[in-house]
Amino acid sequence: MSKKNNKSTKRKAHEFDLQREKAEADERAKKLAKKQNAGVQKVKKNKGVRIRKGVVVKGIKVVDAETKSKVKSVLAKAARAKAKARMDVDDAAAPRVKRTKKTSGNSKKAAGKDMMDTQ
Repeated sequence: MSKKNNKSTKRKAHEFDLQREKAEADERAKKLAKKQNAGVQKVKKNKGVRIRKGVVVKGIKVVDAETKSKVKSVLAKAARAKAKARMDVDDAAAPRVKRTKKTSGNSKKAAGKDMMDTQ
C-alpha cells in the first residue's frame, strides 16, 4: 500500500481540514460581530445640487451669487413643500384619535359626564 492511500493519513488530513474550517468560521463570526457592534455609524451627507453659471432653473437664470442664492431658496421651498405633502399623506393614513374634554371644577354633573366618556 502506498503512502498516498494510507487510511490513517487520510483520516488525519480530514480531521485537520474540519478543524481548520471550524476555526475559520469562528474568526468570520467574530469579525462580523465586531463590525455589527462598531458603535456610531457615520452618516454620509448629501452635497446637494451643484448650480453652475448660465443654467436656468425654475425660470431663473443663474448669472451671479445673488441669482444662485435665489435659485437655492426656490429649490429649498419646493423641497419643503414636497416633504410637507408626504407628511400629510402619512397623517391621512393614520387613524384619527378623539380627545375628550377635561372637566373643570368638582361639579357632580361634570364628573358624571366624564364617567360617560370613559365607559
